[in-house]
Amino acid sequence: EFNILQIKPMSNIGTNLKKQKVNRNMIFSKSNHSLGHGTYKGIKDLIIVRSQTFSPAKSEDIALEIASINKQFLNERHYIICGPGRWGSSDHWLGIPVTWKQISQASVFIEVGRDDLPVEPSFGSHFFQNVSSMRLGYFTIDHKNAEDFIDLKWIKKQKPMKTSKYIDWFKLENNLLVSIDGQSGQGKIMKPKKIQKEQMDEHETSGI
Repeated sequence: EFNILQIKPMSNIGTNLKKQKVNRNMIFSKSNHSLGHGTYKGIKDLIIVRSQTFSPAKSEDIALEIASINKQFLNERHYIICGPGRWGSSDHWLGIPVTWKQISQASVFIEVGRDDLPVEPSFGSHFFQNVSSMRLGYFTIDHKNAEDFIDLKWIKKQKPMKTSKYIDWFKLENNLLVSIDGQSGQGKIMKPKKIQKEQMDEHETSGI
């Protein structure tokens, strides 16, 4: 016998996304397992839990750092947050045990898989009511899938606005553009256009 364990409702906002090929160098992050639908604009802030200093044993401390940053975002200002393991996990060994209040101003979440953190992605299970009703974006990066990726080399070239013990907070000059196709589950986060243009100009003048 098969029984329904869980059904997650996702709102249909009637947005049709045009499918177009994009140069990989223009993409900050791509996931073939994402939740949400449509485009998310006006986001300049990117909060990243550094993989070099992350430790499951310190995940509760990391949650407190995130909560402190979250308090600095008011009204319509939002951010993209990226970290290893599950967001909102009740077991701090499986991810970062943030509560909704601690990440309430996040607009897009990125869960990153790791070899030393072999857990199934949560897909927002720990606060999926908020994810669905508020039309938030949710990315899962499968580290074993070459098509899923985050361009951490690019972000390391940007100057962080603030660095704490476990977190780098970037405030970019121009907006990141997030798009998610709710039917296929494919999501992309595009680098700011100005930076893309600078990279293209440098590429063209180098003669490569």
